[in-house]
Amino acid sequence: MKKLALINIVGLSEKHIGTYMPFISSWAGTRNRALINPVLPAVTCSVQTTYLTGVMPNQHGIVANGWYFRDECEVKLWRQSNHLVLSPSIWDQARKQDPDFKAANMFWWYNMYS
Repeated sequence: MKKLALINIVGLSEKHIGTYMPFISSWAGTRNRALINPVLPAVTCSVQTTYLTGVMPNQHGIVANGWYFRDECEVKLWRQSNHLVLSPSIWDQARKQDPDFKAANMFWWYNMYS
């Protein structure tokens, strides 16, 4: 399989890459890039989980950054466990096709236990 780097910089669009971002501008200028269609709800956990599973929030189950617990009358934000994600990750799917497939998942939500 070819090597792939998926770098998620929230809010960064093509119009922002230029003079004031020399490293990213130089690096991106020598690579193939792809635009990713927006995901709703447009919140970090939902969007990143869509990127990492290839399915929409109604399928992977991450529909917010926070969860309301009625028994505690409290919202808990930024839960970490990937056991909350209901769909397989793209690296798990790739590993089914090629057992030697390697992936590094760094600094994304739901890294824990992935």
